[in-house]
Amino acid sequence: MELVAQDPQLSQFYAAPLYLNPALTGNIQQDRLILNYRTQWVGLPNSYDTYAVSYDHRAALANSGYGVMVMHDQAGTHGLSFTHVAANYSYEARINNQQAFRAGLRMGYTMRSYDPSNFLFADQIIRDNAANSVESNLLERTSYLDMSAGGLYFDEHFWVGVSMNHLNKPKQSLLVSGDARLPIRTSIHTGYRFPLKGKGNTKNGSKITIATHYKSQGKWDQFDIGAYLDHDRIIAGLWYRGLPGFKSYAPGYPNNDAVVFLVGFVANEQWQIVYSYDATISWLTPSSGGAHEISLAYEWPRKSKRRKARIVPCPKF
Repeated sequence: MELVAQDPQLSQFYAAPLYLNPALTGNIQQDRLILNYRTQWVGLPNSYDTYAVSYDHRAALANSGYGVMVMHDQAGTHGLSFTHVAANYSYEARINNQQAFRAGLRMGYTMRSYDPSNFLFADQIIRDNAANSVESNLLERTSYLDMSAGGLYFDEHFWVGVSMNHLNKPKQSLLVSGDARLPIRTSIHTGYRFPLKGKGNTKNGSKITIATHYKSQGKWDQFDIGAYLDHDRIIAGLWYRGLPGFKSYAPGYPNNDAVVFLVGFVANEQWQIVYSYDATISWLTPSSGGAHEISLAYEWPRKSKRRKARIVPCPKF
């Protein structure tokens, strides 16, 4: 039997900037705390649940950003799960008053495990349904170091970034003699933000952001494209995920995944909450229940004496 899987993905990928690209660490005026939760395929007996929390700080005088992140993911009947703890660092180099380049690194440690209590092996059946298997080649848990890096170019309206995850291709096998390596995950993300009125700065007033996100890992790849509207503390967006016309899961099986609907509210300059729903459009059918995702972010008030910095214009969700 062959199993194919990839890292957890978030529809609100900009709401997890330290996970998306370590170059986004500290890309704000002040300290930031973000909580993320995603539950996928809730219509199936056992959904896929992902939790994440991150905190980052901008050290303006050093042109640097520092951050920490914890992510936990659990999938399926037998509780296949991992917990990833990481530290991020980024550095910003100014090109001129309008343009800059950021580079980032992430060093993490991952613990992966599963629950074998419901497993049933052939030797147990042969031995009159014995309570335990004599199979000795299984590991209930494993752990490994994980390295990632990324870069990002941006100006006041446009950005493009690339991140490479699992650069060291860590061994993740749960077999004693296994050598399954975690393939490199590549992410390319870009977008443009513009005001609805005039050609001035986009920091105030209503604005629209158009963004794309391409990611690939091993034989798997996917493309997201969408647009968001920011208007009077309300955020609303529509997203499409898939690769129609370019790649098929199988002959006659088009690569369509989901349409994502997003709505959010900015309580003040510090608090923001965003909810999104993935409506399944693949052959998995809507009976899967789609996916629900929520993010909550808090940014500490900026001190008036702190030097004002250029901020990456990409969405904060």
